[in-house]
Amino acid sequence: MTVEYSWEATGLYRHFTNKINGQEVLNDNLNLQGDSRFDDIKYVINDFTDIADFDFSDIDIQKISITDKVASISNPTIKIAIITTIESLLVWIELYCKSMEGSLYDCKIFDNSEDAYKWVSG
Repeated sequence: MTVEYSWEATGLYRHFTNKINGQEVLNDNLNLQGDSRFDDIKYVINDFTDIADFDFSDIDIQKISITDKVASISNPTIKIAIITTIESLLVWIELYCKSMEGSLYDCKIFDNSEDAYKWVSG
């Protein structure tokens, strides 16, 4: 997995490429949540439009959502935008968003960055 971080004034844009898997995304989230800038951001945009392949399981999604719910205690105002145009990946992203319902984070799926930026800015 390759992920490029673009820290912005009030948030973070993460661009994922190559093959990704659930454990790598979990590890990257844990690193992000440990970053001193994490407590001050208002959004994270996760862009998966350029990945080559992926491997997620139900357990991976559960682990990711549990750690995100715990992280929401330290910064409860984050909006999580997820961008993808890959139909088969949407199954896992929808499962993640469903598991985040009732948490402090808002989560929404987009097919382009323009709409994602409008949502996190609103």
